[in-house]
Amino acid sequence: MPDTALPPAPAPPRPDLGDPMILAGERAVGADFYRGARRGPRAVTVFGIVLVVVALAGAALAPAIRVWDARHRSHEFSFMATIDGRPVRWNPCQPIHYVVNLGAAPPGSLQDVQEAVLTISADTGISFVDDGLTDEVPSRTRVAYQPDRYGERWAPVLIGWVDPRTSTFDFEPGGREAAGIAGPLTPTGGPDDIYVSGTVAINAADPNPPGFAEPGDQGPVVLHELAHVLGLGHYKAEGELMDPSGGGMTDFGPGDLEGLHELGRSAGCLTTPPVPGS
Repeated sequence: MPDTALPPAPAPPRPDLGDPMILAGERAVGADFYRGARRGPRAVTVFGIVLVVVALAGAALAPAIRVWDARHRSHEFSFMATIDGRPVRWNPCQPIHYVVNLGAAPPGSLQDVQEAVLTISADTGISFVDDGLTDEVPSRTRVAYQPDRYGERWAPVLIGWVDPRTSTFDFEPGGREAAGIAGPLTPTGGPDDIYVSGTVAINAADPNPPGFAEPGDQGPVVLHELAHVLGLGHYKAEGELMDPSGGGMTDFGPGDLEGLHELGRSAGCLTTPPVPGS
């Protein structure tokens, strides 16, 4: 029976950092405003009082606004697959093993992987085990059971960098070149209600640098892809990393975190199926 995994979900193009012309226009408006404030001492004083009142009111309301926003947005997530209304997920009570192919990766990429793994482990309660480096190249035809390469166990999650021109993945599914593609794998020849492996393919031609300093950096993309492997789907909403374009985020938003919570250890243990022939 062929591998029953869902097709890996296309991960987002780099999040937009904003049109430089728009940002320049916003700065110009600000300069014009302050020039207009030179009409006289009274105008400046009255305006200053208004600003103070607005600032104090905003400061007083800020905690309540943040709480309301987090609660309001906690539903903003989706899953890669569900069965009878419940998400397909990993057994969160067993560690997830992973390997990394750095052959085409820029310097600093391993640190991005390690930081992303630590983040998603903390947010799900699932342990991860680094099985080291591999020469396996991410492929759309990858299967969850590879005994010749990884022994009598489910293959570890593969994280690697690929050339989009020669990769078996389509890095332009919507007409814009994606920064990465990822998805979980269900058992080879087994049930399709549990994940046992996965693949992350990062676009080696993406010019954005490693790190987590900006939404467009490589680190948030790796984190987004790992969330797909865990079972989290896309949800179109600014402020959520799982937005198809990254949501302008460098870490998970409230909806992302709620979705990961439902996929994680607090959702309860499952039984990992044995590998074929065991």
